[in-house]
Amino acid sequence: MPDSLAERLAAVKDRSTCRITTRGRRTGRPHARTIWFAVEDTVVYVATLNARRDWVRNVQKNPDVELDLGSLRVRGRLTTITDRTGEAHVRDLLARKYWMAWIASWFGRGPERTFRVDELTPAG
Repeated sequence: MPDSLAERLAAVKDRSTCRITTRGRRTGRPHARTIWFAVEDTVVYVATLNARRDWVRNVQKNPDVELDLGSLRVRGRLTTITDRTGEAHVRDLLARKYWMAWIASWFGRGPERTFRVDELTPAG
């Protein structure tokens, strides 16, 4: 059984999706959605093709999230990546992991918004 966070993330990095739970911006109730993700060392990255999605608008008000990565659940705080280099790096990670993202990159398409999950701690 992996002990460190890096080892635990490495064990789940090849999963196809994760569940992100945000808090409703009006109700405060938990909302879960399935999304793509990428792991690099102890950092989890997520992105969206549509920044008007509910989960994205929820994290604008409350950036605390929980990610269910199968055998690992973590809590963290979403930070929007705003620099071009960071955005390009996340696009590249996603294109290497997901063939649909790879093909979209051929046409200059990619995420409308990218995030990193900071302050990761195991959740339960």
